[in-house]
Amino acid sequence: CSLWYGYWKQWYQRRVRVLNTDERGCYEASLVNINTSVTSPQCILTGYPVLRGEVVFRNTSRVANKDDWNVYVMARKVTHSVECQDVLSYLQQITGAPSNPSYSFQ
Repeated sequence: CSLWYGYWKQWYQRRVRVLNTDERGCYEASLVNINTSVTSPQCILTGYPVLRGEVVFRNTSRVANKDDWNVYVMARKVTHSVECQDVLSYLQQITGAPSNPSYSFQ
């Protein structure tokens, strides 16, 4: 019986997907820290929690992860894609973001 259980446990562990965790020890996309019940602000670009390095949009409570924001700005400048323009239009509507976003170095 224990031999069968050991085989089954190994088989199961190889097939179960492990969810990625962040420095809080929580699932990386969870806004609520399961250990402290503290809720982190949500990144306006990714929906992931902003844990450090945030870009704050003036006159709103909206924020973005600095690294994700810088990737978006670079993608917009390099590709000139319709999708990036759509994201910018959305951001302008809900945050008043400038029409020519720039990098955040802070």
